Amino acid sequence: MSAATGIVYLDFLVRPFLKVAMKFPAIGLFVLFVIYAAIGYVALKSAFLSDHT
Repeated sequence: MSAATGIVYLDFLVRPFLKVAMKFPAIGLFVLFVIYAAIGYVALKSAFLSDHT
């Protein structure tokens, strides 16, 4: 599998969400906020809990 195949798969997965986000921008922003919050939580958890384990 090449990078182009991965980009095509990503396009097929993301495009429906982009269509919904264009119709309802508040929902799109909320989903984006949730994704960034999850990434931030995992990053902070791994940064501060790595010394304790």
